Amino acid sequence: MPAALTAILAASLAIAGCSLLPVEEEPLQPPLVEPAQEQLDIVEVGRSDIQTFLKGTANFVSSTVEPLSFKESGGRIKSINVMLGEEVEAGDLLAELETGDLAHQIDMQRLSVERAQLLYKQAESSGANEIDLRLREIDLERELKSLKAMEDRLGQARLVAPIPGVVIFVQTLNTGDSVGAYQPIVTVADPSRVQLTYVASESRELNGLEVGMPVALKYKGKEYAGKVLQTPSSTPLGADPAKAERNAVTIVLGIDNPPPDVQIGHSAEMTIPLQSRKNVIVLPRSAIRSYMGRNYVQIVEGERRKEVDIEVGLTTPTEVEIVKGLEEGQKVVLNN
Repeated sequence: MPAALTAILAASLAIAGCSLLPVEEEPLQPPLVEPAQEQLDIVEVGRSDIQTFLKGTANFVSSTVEPLSFKESGGRIKSINVMLGEEVEAGDLLAELETGDLAHQIDMQRLSVERAQLLYKQAESSGANEIDLRLREIDLERELKSLKAMEDRLGQARLVAPIPGVVIFVQTLNTGDSVGAYQPIVTVADPSRVQLTYVASESRELNGLEVGMPVALKYKGKEYAGKVLQTPSSTPLGADPAKAERNAVTIVLGIDNPPPDVQIGHSAEMTIPLQSRKNVIVLPRSAIRSYMGRNYVQIVEGERRKEVDIEVGLTTPTEVEIVKGLEEGQKVVLNN
């Protein structure tokens, strides 16, 4: 075979062989992903009115409440003679301490007093001299003072109702239990003298309240008008620390044309308008951010967010007055 033909044949075979190999595809480029746009809740700074209220549940309580305790010293309980909710009359025996045979000693001492009185009268009527008469008088005074001391001890061991009323508290005690001086045992309230009171969780809730402020009340579904009769600042200072502590968080309310069926333990929904501002910058509370005593918001400027310190004023459960730091038209990011 001629050399030239051989070369042509070899070249053809080479070309055919190459066509049998798979053709590699060019690698695909990853698709371009658009960055997700951050969705912001934004509110535009504007002006409106804002009003604060004190709202809560006021309770009808007795204006005459007598808490009773053993004053001079404690002892062991002999008996508690009343139950919660029981009606009592003034002078009823409510509770007493063990006194041993003190009652018998008092009976015997009364006889001693009577004997001394008779001896004094006898000396006086028989014309005894001045010294003998004075000696009889001293004996009588001594016996009378002994009797009074015993009766005082017995009185200190007994709690009697100072007023007619209803028992609204009874300490759970059994016969023989020890009690201390001034430990509350029984409380009596006069149900005929009812007043409406609101007790705050802390005294600062009552800041700004003044006597005479109007009050909106809702009792058993019916609306009533009223006013503030007593605030912590108008309450006279007293020596009783416990009472002073209660007065610091308590207000007394009056109700116009009170319903005749109101009773101790009933309650009414109370709303007292406090402070108001008109045409001021107001934001939702969710826009306010706080950190270590600092109040600030985030505002949007173009594509950027910026922190701005603010000064707040009146605050409600949903809104805040902005006293300083923002202007109308700025866009504020809500704190989700």
